[in-house]
This record gives sequence, structure tokens and C-alpha cells, in this order.
Amino acid sequence: MPDEYAEIPEYILELFETGGLEEIRIDAEGNWLHAGEPFLNQRIIDFFNRSVDVTADGVFVVRYGQFVHPIVVEDAPVFITGVRFEGFGDFERVFITPTTGAEEELDIDTLGFRRSGGLYCRVKNGRLQARFKRSPSFQILERLEESDDTFYIRLCGRRIVLTEKLEGADQE
Repeated sequence: MPDEYAEIPEYILELFETGGLEEIRIDAEGNWLHAGEPFLNQRIIDFFNRSVDVTADGVFVVRYGQFVHPIVVEDAPVFITGVRFEGFGDFERVFITPTTGAEEELDIDTLGFRRSGGLYCRVKNGRLQARFKRSPSFQILERLEESDDTFYIRLCGRRIVLTEKLEGADQE
């Protein structure tokens, strides 16, 4: 068995390698799929969202007790579905609601922007990358400002650069 799958039980790996176990995937929009078909049962979706993890070797899995099943992640394994602000200026705190379940404080040092996918951050003590869904993304981006060369936001009394402006792009 390959060392990269050391945390995945051998019988699961055998099923996976022989084609006996169908692929479980989370697409770029956060939808869970099994053998290409979307899961419809919200309880199963919630279970998968709460159980997503990453092995020490960087393999995304659904983990439940001793059961560990590899999954395919198209973009981020976790999505941010809510944002809540408390305080202001240097005393501001931002709380996010990830699909993993429990609200947590946003580590603003992990906040970033990708032109191809929007806002991202890290959750679960930095273990997993999370992508902001549209509504919470808009709540953060309401604070968008720009300088001559960057786009940035102000959160928790700090200026956080999201991206540099593209040279030669139309700037009206």
C-alpha cells in the first residue's frame, strides 16, 4: 500500500483501488456527490460536512471514529456559510460559520482572495482551507477599499491586502 494513504484502513484502500468503492466528491460549490450523483439527504450532507478532515499526508477524507474514507475535493473541503461581526476597530472580532458545524473566530491572517474563486481562509486551527459562499463573502467585501496598487479590506483594526491590481487593466 502506498505510504501516502497510511491513515486509511487497508480494506478501504483495497475497495478503492479495485473499483469496489465508488468515489465521494465535494465539488467547487460545496455539493457532495457519490459516483457522480448528488447526495439529497441533508442529514448525510451535514454528517459529511462535520466529518471532513485531512490526513497527515494531505489526503482529504471523511472521518468517523476509526472509519476513514478518501474523498475528492475540487476546490476547498469546507465552505463558510455565515459571518458575524462584534465590536469595532482594534476591538473588532469576526466570527465565521463553516460547514463543519461550530462557529469559530476568523483568523484574519489566513484571509485571502483568488481571482478564480473569491475569498478563502483557514479553519479548524488552520488544518483546512475554507471558501466563502456568496452571501458571507459579500459581507466581508462590503469593506473593500482600494489604493493605487491594491485592493484591501479593513478588519479588526487592520488593513488586509486581498490582491494587487493588474497592470494595464482598465481602471475607471
